[in-house]
Order: sequence, then structure tokens, then C-alpha cells
Amino acid sequence: MRTKTVYEAMAGILRTISGDVQSSSTKALLANLRQSINSESNLAAGVFPFVFANIPDEFLGETGEFTVAERSILSALQLYALHQQAKEQCVHAERASEGAGAWDNVGVSLRALRVGDSQSVDRRFNAMLTAANFSELVTHLRHLIKLLRSRTKAKVDYAQLAEDLYWFQMGQQGSIRLKWSRAYYRPLKEQEGEESDEKQ
Repeated sequence: MRTKTVYEAMAGILRTISGDVQSSSTKALLANLRQSINSESNLAAGVFPFVFANIPDEFLGETGEFTVAERSILSALQLYALHQQAKEQCVHAERASEGAGAWDNVGVSLRALRVGDSQSVDRRFNAMLTAANFSELVTHLRHLIKLLRSRTKAKVDYAQLAEDLYWFQMGQQGSIRLKWSRAYYRPLKEQEGEESDEKQ
């Protein structure tokens, strides 16, 4: 029986990392996480000591394959590392400090990209939603997170993203896609861009 959810496990890891995002050790860890993207397991080994030391025992595997929880947490950490690159302020929106519902899911965050001509962003978002498998989904997410980093000050609840990635792999693809779509396509409130900038 699990004693923690993926959300709780990821939130704990992020609190460890985001305590000082400007420290040399944190920068080195984030750089290793970025370099581990699309790497074979032996090339990603630089992040394993930190990741596996901070994942609860019940999520750790015993075979030569990642468990669903390990894959979800590692993927979300890699996305966080991409988003945090060259940012002084932490880009993770912790639910307790940001207020309930501030960044409900990644769809809320990506909605910040829907300014002006949003057709190209909508196409990218829809391509992510129709991804054939988990690997393709994460690849599309990486492209969108890079856009988010370069164009907005929006944050992401990366603990919730890890939880969503977990349930996506556990057969809940439809509900995750629906949840993200509702948040992304919800009508933009007037001045929402300015409000998003303040949620730092």
C-alpha cells in the first residue's frame, strides 16, 4: 500500500531543489537533469543519485525498467529543469503557497501562451493531446515548456504534472486530456496576462 501519492513525493523533491535555485549545487543538478533528456540510462546516471534517493521506497522498481512513478517523477523533473533554466525565480507553483487553484494543472499554465494569434500554440497543444504514447506526450510537453519559459512568467505546478503523468500511464489518458483541455481553452479573463505575471 502506498503511503504517499506521486504528488506528495514530487512536492517534497521540489521543495528540496527550489529552496535555493541560484546555488551552484542546484544549478548543477538542473543542468544534469536537462542533459539527461533523451539520454540512454547510462548517460542519465548523473541524476540517479539525487532522484532515487528522494523517491519513496514504494515507488522504486526492482527490474531493468523504470516504474510508472519513477518515469513520471523523472519526466516532470526534466521539464522543471528546462523551465527553470536562466530564471532567477522558482518556476514551480507549490499549491500551498500559491493558493488553491492558482495553477490547477499544466493547461492553466499553457493558457498564458494564448495571446494574440494563438493558432500555432493551439496546434502544438492539440498535437500533445493526441500523442500516441507517453514518450510522444512528453516530447510535445518539452516544446511547450520551452515556449512558456521564453514568452511568459507563468509557473507550473510540477508536482501536479508528475501526478497527471502517472495517471496518464495508468490508463487515465482521456481524463487527463479533458482536464488539461478545459483549463487551456477556458476563456481568458480580461487582464489575465498581467495577473499571471504577478503570480511569481
